[in-house]
Amino acid sequence: MKRSNLKLILMREKSTSMKVFSFSRLKATSLITVAMIFIITVVGSISWIVAKRLTDASMSGVLVENYELRRQLVGMNQRLTDFNQQLGELYGEDDRLRILADIPMIDEDIRQVGIGGFIAPEVSMTHDDETVSKLIFDLDKIERELRLQRVSFIEIKKQFVEKADLIDHTPSIRPIDGGYLSSRFGMRRDPFHGRRTHHNGIDYSVERGTPIMATADGKVIFAKRTPGLGNLVIIDHGYGFRTAYGHMNRVLVKNGQTIERWQKIGEVGSTGRSTAPHLHYEVHIDRKAADPRDYIFDNYAAQNKIK
Repeated sequence: MKRSNLKLILMREKSTSMKVFSFSRLKATSLITVAMIFIITVVGSISWIVAKRLTDASMSGVLVENYELRRQLVGMNQRLTDFNQQLGELYGEDDRLRILADIPMIDEDIRQVGIGGFIAPEVSMTHDDETVSKLIFDLDKIERELRLQRVSFIEIKKQFVEKADLIDHTPSIRPIDGGYLSSRFGMRRDPFHGRRTHHNGIDYSVERGTPIMATADGKVIFAKRTPGLGNLVIIDHGYGFRTAYGHMNRVLVKNGQTIERWQKIGEVGSTGRSTAPHLHYEVHIDRKAADPRDYIFDNYAAQNKIK
């Protein structure tokens, strides 16, 4: 049986000439197959090149992003180091404030808020993953420590508020500005009869008319003339504290009057059993005389603070 051939006729536009190519079916099939393989190869190669370039561009972006992330991680790590240093300074200030507030300092184990050392997860991680995990852990730890520190400062503030009233009502300043200590607390020879007796206060020799100030907040419970201490003012400060101011030339307060520290209550004189102008000053705790020098914490001039 005669094989049929395939013919390919090529003609130019506006021309009567033509070319005729005759192919056997096998040859035509082979040519078509080769052409398809060529086209597929070219298209595949182009696709691979395009994909590779896109991948390279993407990887370049990822590398840049990773570099930026690493830079940020380094910055975060430095900031965490700074935060830890600042926390250490806060701990020191907390300890000092607790001493002033007379409350126990926080135990170091409690300050660590129950967090032990960092335990790495069991899964395998790259170095960057470990860095991120450690940063997360450190941030959580700092957050807990800051919460604890906030609670601590609230406790200290509460203690100071509660003690503020006690501080305001505790004798703590010199009752006059200037002068000199002429007689101390304790046993001494009486200037009138010469016998040794107990002196319940201290004496300040100073000019007549020098202002006398209350040494703490309180209420006047006595303000009149007596045979021994002359014009005498006694202030009850609460919390068991009382102060007495004797030999005044003038008394500027009255019984029952509320007094504030630094407030002028009178002037130095020489009334009562006195040989020269001076202030006799006493401090009593629970009705027992104490050395007033133990309750003078502010020795600087007070003339600008007289109320």
